[in-house]
Amino acid sequence: MLHLTAHFVIAPGSANWWLGLVVLTFVFATAHLAATRFSALQQLRFRKFWGALLLLTFVATQLYLIAQGRWHLADSLPLQMCGMSNLLAIAALLWYWKPAFVPLLFWGIAGGIHSFLTPEITLGDHPLIIAEYFFSHASIMAAPWFLLRSGAFKLNTRSWLYALLWNNLALLPIGLVNLLLNANYMYLCVKPLAENPFVMGDWPWYILGFEAAALVHYYLLHLAFRHYRTANS
Repeated sequence: MLHLTAHFVIAPGSANWWLGLVVLTFVFATAHLAATRFSALQQLRFRKFWGALLLLTFVATQLYLIAQGRWHLADSLPLQMCGMSNLLAIAALLWYWKPAFVPLLFWGIAGGIHSFLTPEITLGDHPLIIAEYFFSHASIMAAPWFLLRSGAFKLNTRSWLYALLWNNLALLPIGLVNLLLNANYMYLCVKPLAENPFVMGDWPWYILGFEAAALVHYYLLHLAFRHYRTANS
């Protein structure tokens, strides 16, 4: 399996690990304050600023990798689950794209939790890469909360199944990309290096752990956000 960029695994309890939790707490607290205390106009401005900042950091990271000669099709495309969630967050925040919201909430929060508990940065260990990783992953967790809490978007009783469906529909095209590029997007070919209780066994069995994790996490989120659900349309 081709890995042109060495993955950087952050050990739980290390200084970088705690830094990530600080960033997550700050981003979540700011999002909650904006959702509950800002006026509608202030929320609009905040939403667009946040989306623009996410887009800027994404582009800056890509340009940095290109300038360093470290941008590779097999490593640098935003085709990990959290990378796709980041693009959905940009679309939802900056352009108010409604189809992005449901997968963002379930993919972003479920994936983001494990990205902070057992971080594995696929683009290396440069401070810019680490900073972008923490900010983008905190944002994919906090942005759907902000959008839901502020009333910008709604869920229904089938939303978690919709997210699970799109999760699985993404597997085929991502798998084809991996085959063509000798890549490992969504860890479909080689399991993550970071130790995680849901990653068990070798290929393809650990993928079943991913499926089980998605099912459990999405349903728990479905229950956690039950007060924000509307009737099915």
